[in-house]
Amino acid sequence: MGNSIYLAGFEVFYPNALEIGANLKAACAEHGFVGVYPKDNVISKEPGRSKQEIASEIFHANIKLIEEADIIAANLNCFRGAEPDSGTVFEVGYACALGKKLYGYVDADVPMWEKVALYWGGVHPGDNGRYVDKEGLHIENLGMPINLMLGVPVKLVIGSFEDCLMQIKRDRAEAAV
Repeated sequence: MGNSIYLAGFEVFYPNALEIGANLKAACAEHGFVGVYPKDNVISKEPGRSKQEIASEIFHANIKLIEEADIIAANLNCFRGAEPDSGTVFEVGYACALGKKLYGYVDADVPMWEKVALYWGGVHPGDNGRYVDKEGLHIENLGMPINLMLGVPVKLVIGSFEDCLMQIKRDRAEAAV
């Protein structure tokens, strides 16, 4: 197995995204990995390009980075609501389809219904004992802090990015034995 890790997450939206990416990549290097950050892509600054052209270039460049990576480490913390960033979720799904090793990390092991209650409000047990939101829609409650479509294929680490890297390192050491 190679040692490149695609660093999926909403960090790219921060004003200091390049600095954050450099720190994530430095942490990878400290553990013997090569971090690959979405902002590593060089996007054309050619004037007159449409937003769709720019979006397409970013999309295809990130797809290429995912395809070239050996492992995905995804920040699956809540982003603008009770769920992870949709772009990150897509990247994880794409990497899953490619057979990549998938890791994710969240700060806390908080059940989905609690997250929905925090960000959406009005959560209560329904007639059948399942949690429902204020619209009466069921909330997944399978003991995972993320949706099962992420929780099943992704090795989820409760903790920081650094904790995730340590888990990847431990798993690689165990696989080498």
